[in-house]
Amino acid sequence: MTDVLVVLKVFPDSDEVNLDKLAEEISKKLPQNYSIVRRETEPIAFGLQALVLYVKMPEETEGGTDTLEEIASNVEGVSHAEVVGITRLGF
Repeated sequence: MTDVLVVLKVFPDSDEVNLDKLAEEISKKLPQNYSIVRRETEPIAFGLQALVLYVKMPEETEGGTDTLEEIASNVEGVSHAEVVGITRLGF
């Protein structure tokens, strides 16, 4: 079984949300075989920034990326999260 790299865009509730703490909280809630390998911020509008997380996860995961979106969306301070990209890491 191989892994995939998922690009997850997380939209905070407001511009006052600390994105570093948000990334830490999401990381704590990830299942055992998931890991954040990179994180960035992306400007949205009027000072609001989205958190872009690159998450490594098993390819053969029940529910696919829906579980990842649900975990991130349920963290306090998150408006919503969506998968914007996915790529296979092995052969």
